[in-house]
Amino acid sequence: MGTDHDWENWGRNDPYFGVLSHESFRAENISNESRDAFFLSGERHIESLLDTIRAHFKPQFTPDRSLDFGCGVGRLLIPLARRSQHASGVDVSTAMLTEAHRNCEIHAINNVKLLRSDDHLSQVRGEYDLIHSHIVFAHIDPRRGQAIIEALADRISPDGFIAIQILYSCNASPLIRSLVKLRYKLPLLNTARNLMRGRPLREPPMQLHVYNLPMVLRTLNRLGFSKTLLTTDKFDNEQFDSVTLIAQRSPALSA
Repeated sequence: MGTDHDWENWGRNDPYFGVLSHESFRAENISNESRDAFFLSGERHIESLLDTIRAHFKPQFTPDRSLDFGCGVGRLLIPLARRSQHASGVDVSTAMLTEAHRNCEIHAINNVKLLRSDDHLSQVRGEYDLIHSHIVFAHIDPRRGQAIIEALADRISPDGFIAIQILYSCNASPLIRSLVKLRYKLPLLNTARNLMRGRPLREPPMQLHVYNLPMVLRTLNRLGFSKTLLTTDKFDNEQFDSVTLIAQRSPALSA
């Protein structure tokens, strides 16, 4: 997710906009109505995800232990918890986790454990029958993200599911992509862009990264995921091609 420091900044200063980058979710703009719309979008997303799993993989599937990686303020974690016996929310930002805890209390959710993320997922214990991540790996450099995907997949129980979204192609010209990457590395360039767009001068860039989709699929295959569904979409004003990947791990072989 860019750098961990950047996402701690988003968590402290503009957590809802950091999760869904729409001006109605800016800290200075968010209202009770827009907050309700924010969480309703999460309900719809998780219901659609479970409907897809039931339609294509396992008709009666209901998660027992679920995990939302990059949970932010709880937009997807809360509806996931409503449909699970136990749910974990994992995020790199302590400020995001604090806000997620507050939102769980507001929504009367008491079956959630909130965990600080690191590249080794050292706080994530045990196995899960559903691990989910949406609009998260796009913000993580693939040199880190590929290893995290593998660590998440390795925590799926036999017959369980992983559901993650990644970007796999960029439609911008190489020149534009090079200029964007310069903004990631040169704070003054990012500050100038913020000034031109009327944004807070110290607002960090939201980095967007493209993954090697065949490499991700090979990783899942190696870890025993025998059934996979890919759903493609556009992302960031159609500048990127996105894929949501749902994969089921093979059942454990009997002794």
